[in-house]
Amino acid sequence: MNLLSKILVFCIVVACCKQSFAQNLTYAKQVVDTLTSPYFAGRGVVEDGEAKAAQYIAEEFKKLGLSTIGTSYFQSFSYPINTFPGAIEVQLENKNLLAGIDFLVEPNSCKMQGDFQLIWYNESNVPTLKQLKKLSNQRFFENKFIVIDNIGAKSKINEFNLLKINAVGASGIIFLEENKLTHHLSTSVTDFVTLRVMRTALNSFAKNISIKIDQQFLLNYTSQNVIGLVKGTKYPDSVLVFSAHYDHLGKMGKNIYFPGANDNASGVAMMLNLAEHYSKNVPEKTIVFMAFGAEESGIIGSQFYTENPLFPLKNINFLINLDLLGTGDDGIQVVNGSVFQAHFNKLVEINNQKKLLKEIKIRGKAANSDHYWFSEKGVPAFFIYTLGGIKAYHDIDDKAATLPLTEFEDCFRLLNLFVSEL
Repeated sequence: MNLLSKILVFCIVVACCKQSFAQNLTYAKQVVDTLTSPYFAGRGVVEDGEAKAAQYIAEEFKKLGLSTIGTSYFQSFSYPINTFPGAIEVQLENKNLLAGIDFLVEPNSCKMQGDFQLIWYNESNVPTLKQLKKLSNQRFFENKFIVIDNIGAKSKINEFNLLKINAVGASGIIFLEENKLTHHLSTSVTDFVTLRVMRTALNSFAKNISIKIDQQFLLNYTSQNVIGLVKGTKYPDSVLVFSAHYDHLGKMGKNIYFPGANDNASGVAMMLNLAEHYSKNVPEKTIVFMAFGAEESGIIGSQFYTENPLFPLKNINFLINLDLLGTGDDGIQVVNGSVFQAHFNKLVEINNQKKLLKEIKIRGKAANSDHYWFSEKGVPAFFIYTLGGIKAYHDIDDKAATLPLTEFEDCFRLLNLFVSEL
C-alpha cells in the first residue's frame, strides 16, 4: 500500500469515527428536545409529565432491544407531593407579576386567594423577639404578607429566622431575590403561602398584594423507575449500572413549566446513548440502565429501588449516575471520587491518556443524587456531572435551545473506556 492509499484509509477511518460520534450527538439532541417539549410539561406531576417521560424512555429501551427484568420496564412506587395545577396569579398594586420571571411560589405553599396588606421588615425596622411575640398574640399578622428584606443583614438574625418560618401567623411570607429565581419541590404543605419575588419587581412603596394560588396536595402519587438491561455474554451475573433521573420540576400553574434540559434530560440522553452503544456492542458483563423517578422530590425513586432491588445489590460491580451532562467547559466533577479512589485514579488516567476533558475534579460523599442510596448499601458508585458553561438550573431558562452539550461526546468516550476497564 503506497503512502497516498494509507492516507486515504486513515482519513476514512477518522471520518467514520467522527460520523459515529456525531450520530450519538444527534440522538442526544433529539432526546433533550423531546423531553423538554411542552408535551412533557416539565416532567413533573401536573399533566402527567413524569409518567409521559417514563413511557417515552420505556419505548426507547424497547426500540434499542433492551431486556426487561421481569415482565415490565417499570417499577412503581408512591410518595406525597405538593402541586400547583391551576391559576397562579400575583398582582402588586394593579401590576401583574410574571411567574418564573418576577416571582415563584415556594413548593410547600397552600391554596390561597385574596387581597392582603404588605408589612415590610428590614434590618433597621424589624421588631424584637419580644415585640414579635406580642404582635403575634394580638393576631396582628392575620391577612398580611410579611416582606422579609434581610439580604446582607448581619444582625437581627433570630428575629428574621422567626419570620422566615412564619412563627407569627401571617397569611404569607415574601423573600426578596437579587439575582435569579430557583425552584424546588416539596413532599409537605404548610398553612400559609411563601413567595420568592425579584427585588426589581416589587416596589418598596407597595402596600397591598392580590394573589390567587391553586394548590393540590397528593398524598400517594404513583411514580415509577424505568429499568432495562443488556445481558452480558460471559459474566451475566456481574452487573454494571448507568443511572439517570428523568423527572424534573413540572409546571407552576397552567402556563409556566420548567424544561429541565441540563437537569436532567442531558443525563437521560447520555444513558440512552450508552444503551444504544451497548445494545450493538454487547459486553461481557451485564449492563443495567436505570431511569429514576422522583429524584427532585428527595431522591425517592432510587431509595425505593435499593430497598426493593430487582436483583441482588451485591451483583453490582459499579454504578455510574449521570446528571447535568450538558456542559463541560471546565471538565467534570466526580462525587464519591475520594471514596473510591482507585476507580477515580483510573478515570483520570484514561482522561490524561486520551486528552478528552479539561479536568476531572474529585469530590467526597454527598447525598445529592441517585447514587447516594446505592453507596450507602455498599455498592461502589460515582455521580458524574459537568462543570462550567451556562448557569441555568432549576429555572425556566434550562432549555434545550441553549444547552450546548459542549463535552457530551468526550464524556461518552470517557465513560465507554472506563467501563471497558471494569
